[in-house]
Amino acid sequence: MEKIIQLIAEYANFFYHYGNYVLIPLFILTFIVDSKVAKASVGKHKKKVARLLITASTVILGALIYMINFPLKPMISSLATVDDSLGKEMVDFTYLNVATNEIEAIDKYGEKLVILNFWGTYCPPCVKELPDLKRIQNNFKDEVVVIAVSDEEPEKIKTFVANIETPSIIGAQKDNEWINPEKFLPLTVIIDKGQVQERFFGRKTYDELVQLLASYLE
Repeated sequence: MEKIIQLIAEYANFFYHYGNYVLIPLFILTFIVDSKVAKASVGKHKKKVARLLITASTVILGALIYMINFPLKPMISSLATVDDSLGKEMVDFTYLNVATNEIEAIDKYGEKLVILNFWGTYCPPCVKELPDLKRIQNNFKDEVVVIAVSDEEPEKIKTFVANIETPSIIGAQKDNEWINPEKFLPLTVIIDKGQVQERFFGRKTYDELVQLLASYLE
């Protein structure tokens, strides 16, 4: 299931904009093909194998249609929103810095490389990723700003991070006007010189993060 979610996340823009237009016709087509095969004059073994493959395809297509329209719809919508922003100026995104209790904006960091990480206290991969994000911040402090934002209550976030290693900037998301990833986390967005450059869904290790950032830090 995790690999299926990762696959859908990788192609979220396609599934959001075109998924139903492609998957539903294919779903219907499998029934038509199955009907044709059932009536075809071929050996029983060949017919059985063909119909098993068609049935498997139908189940997969049905599962994809269900997931992109119901449980994974918030994730797909959020990732597609980020994908539509790639190469463009970052929106006016603000968050509450839980350490200072002040509202801050992404654009205050100007030309710097910003790692905007969406996480949650309820998300084990997110919590495991925070120390690696802190290492990135410490080792590339002159070039990189790391901001980890949760949509939970500020006091809950502040209490939680008091006992773990995290980047120095921990924020509470003030609104969902740009994206609302809900519980589909972690989600990380790379912003360079004020422009949205790329995003990735799921936890990354320190080494993976360094590799992803290499082209920006050259």
